[in-house]
Amino acid sequence: MATRHQKFDTRQTMRGNTFEIFRYKDAYLKEVALHHHDFYEVYFFLSGNVQYNIESRSYLLTPGDVLLISPMELHQPMFGPEHREYERIVLWIDRSYLTNLCSAAGADLAACFNNDDPNHTNLLRPSKLRRAALSQLLDRLVREYYNDELGSFAYAQGLLTQFMVELNRLAQSSRYAQRREEP
Repeated sequence: MATRHQKFDTRQTMRGNTFEIFRYKDAYLKEVALHHHDFYEVYFFLSGNVQYNIESRSYLLTPGDVLLISPMELHQPMFGPEHREYERIVLWIDRSYLTNLCSAAGADLAACFNNDDPNHTNLLRPSKLRRAALSQLLDRLVREYYNDELGSFAYAQGLLTQFMVELNRLAQSSRYAQRREEP
């Protein structure tokens, strides 16, 4: 079953109090305004020509990059002059919901968003193997989120927990690698 794409929605508020996930594919997007919101955002870049600004930092994205955006962080995608197809998966997670998920998982699944950590980065650039695993998890999460079968939302919640564990492991290993590279 192919993963379906949603029509890009310019709203920056969540409709519920759990999580929302979108798979967008656009031939052309006009400028997206600098914005923030009160929930966590994970942005998985698939294709396009995009430079992403988060607070005072700017990231030139390559396919498979993951951006971690904390609540209230100002952010904005900037598009290159040529209009290449722009595809990404965007995951929004309510703060309270993630706190409850942390309790259930017995781990701080919000740690990857901790911008108080001196080694924090908004950009994760996973290896080819990890990128494929994250992509598969997100594809399954999108399918279950939009599925009407029995237990789909419960299944999606399990996939979200698995994805957040993998994301935090990736963030932790990236921070460890940064510390090793420092003089």
